[in-house]
Amino acid sequence: MTSITNSHTELTRSMNPTASALRIDIRSIRRPALHLFALSFSLGLAACSTLPTAGPRASEIQDEYQPKASTHPFELVDVTENTVEVLKHRPDPTLAARFGDDATSPEIVIGRGDGVTLTVWEVGSDPLFSSSPAISQQVPTVNAARGAVIPEQIVGSDGCITVPFVGRVPVAGHTTAEVQAAIEQALAGKAQKPQVLVNVTRNSSSTVTVVGEVTNGARVPLSTDGERLLDVLAMSGGIKAPTYEIRIQLTRGDNSVTVPLPQVLQDPSENIRLHPKDDLIVMRQPETFTAFGATGHNAQITFDAAHLSLTEAVAKAGGLTDSRADPRGVFVLRFEPKSLAANLGTPPAALADDAPVPVVYELDFTKAGSYFLAQNFDVRDHDVLYVSNAPATDLEKLLNLFGLVTSPLINGAVVDNSLK
Repeated sequence: MTSITNSHTELTRSMNPTASALRIDIRSIRRPALHLFALSFSLGLAACSTLPTAGPRASEIQDEYQPKASTHPFELVDVTENTVEVLKHRPDPTLAARFGDDATSPEIVIGRGDGVTLTVWEVGSDPLFSSSPAISQQVPTVNAARGAVIPEQIVGSDGCITVPFVGRVPVAGHTTAEVQAAIEQALAGKAQKPQVLVNVTRNSSSTVTVVGEVTNGARVPLSTDGERLLDVLAMSGGIKAPTYEIRIQLTRGDNSVTVPLPQVLQDPSENIRLHPKDDLIVMRQPETFTAFGATGHNAQITFDAAHLSLTEAVAKAGGLTDSRADPRGVFVLRFEPKSLAANLGTPPAALADDAPVPVVYELDFTKAGSYFLAQNFDVRDHDVLYVSNAPATDLEKLLNLFGLVTSPLINGAVVDNSLK
């Protein structure tokens, strides 16, 4: 029976020599190999701080922030209910705040390049204008009053038009009522009780220039009704892109403000009345954020919506990677106005009053409540979403590196032992 067992053992060894060879004594490894083994292990430990990584660990970001120092590279803010509430009152640019909104429509005045016609009415048996058919067109008599229409004139570069029997009359910068009164006064003593009607037939000066992502870019004439921003967009044929990708830049004189179109659509106070010579530029600028670190997709990602919460942004970035991500290290990086940074509870570093403050928002996704906070935390254009690697990933990388270095030594010892 013993001989059968011994035979089986020898057969097993012959079929699996590696398994037998692996059962070696550490003493079988020669001294130089042991020294190389120890050196490799020491080098592996030293490499911990230089292992490849997608970015800083959560602990490194926290260590970099030094609130007691006179200057520091950024503000680190935990996302809490108070943080979300403060961010709701972020001082964004608004059209209403910069330009105001007239209670009544802006007064339309005659300008250079406008087309103007005059109708002159006289009472009497020998009217001045009706006796000169070469310069006037007769209109039907009304209650013994006779009228004549002076053909359209273009307001010249001198801001004047020519009125028969009067000469050059300045009209640019004046309302039609003011021009009527001036012409009637000039005709007094020449025409019989003249009454003048001034009509702007071609509005070339009281216009808004609309260009960009609209169906028909043009100079849109304004009326005394007082067209608002959305009215002018509609008169230009509407926009050619989704509303959430459109930004509106309004320039009036030396002032210029750019706002997202959804802001105008959602806030009636932003739909302000436009003024003559306003410039309206409609730009297609999709809002984006950039995802880095232990997410499923590192890229610049478009919102594809008017608003994007942090939970939606994480999902669009492919979520947190199970094998790498540290759910305690979810960060959003952006620049904030100095006044807002102060309201977040951390005193900003010494910066100029108008200088933006770099702020890093931090969330712990191991807590269920953080997901509710993230739903109310709006991601903004050009934000950076960063998810740090879990500490265990460094150990895994070290073990893999250690295995690459020591595997040849172990294999060599196995072969050496099997040859003895």
